[in-house]
Amino acid sequence: MGTKARFNFCVTNGAFRHDRQLRLSGAQGCSTRYPVVTTVTYEPDSIVKKYLRAEIDPTRVAPPTGPKPPTLDVEWRFTTATQHYRIHYADPNTGLNCGWHRDEDHPELGPLHFQYETPTTGDADRHPDKFKKTVPTEILWAALDRLFETKVPELTER
Repeated sequence: MGTKARFNFCVTNGAFRHDRQLRLSGAQGCSTRYPVVTTVTYEPDSIVKKYLRAEIDPTRVAPPTGPKPPTLDVEWRFTTATQHYRIHYADPNTGLNCGWHRDEDHPELGPLHFQYETPTTGDADRHPDKFKKTVPTEILWAALDRLFETKVPELTER
C-alpha cells in the first residue's frame, strides 16, 4: 500500500518542471484541498511515486455512493515535448469507471479523449475532449470540477 498524503491542488504560477516527482508533489502538495477527496497515496509507494491514488468520500459524491470509497488515479508522463496523462475515476459500488486519457492509444480521437464504462447498464464510450488549460495542476482542477459536477452525475443517472 502507498504512503498516505493529503490530496491538494493549486496552480503553481505555470512553473511546473517536467519531473515526475515535482509534478506529483505539485498535484499533492498545494494549499487548496478538493472537497470530495479524503486521502491520497503515492503508488506503488512513496519511493517510486508513479502516480497518485486518491480515495473519495462516497457520501460527498452526487449522487452518493458507498459503502466502499471510489478512487481517482492521477498520472502524468512527458515524452519529448508531449505531455501524456491519465485522470481516472473508479467506483467499486456501481462499477462506473471514467476519465480523461491523453495518450496515443486511440489516435482517431485526437490527443485527448474521455472514456467511460458502466457495467451495470452495459454503456461504454470514448470521445474526443479538450481542456483550455495546459499546466498540469490547472488541467487536474478543471477535470475534477467536470468529473464531480457533470460527468459522475450524468453517467450515474443512465
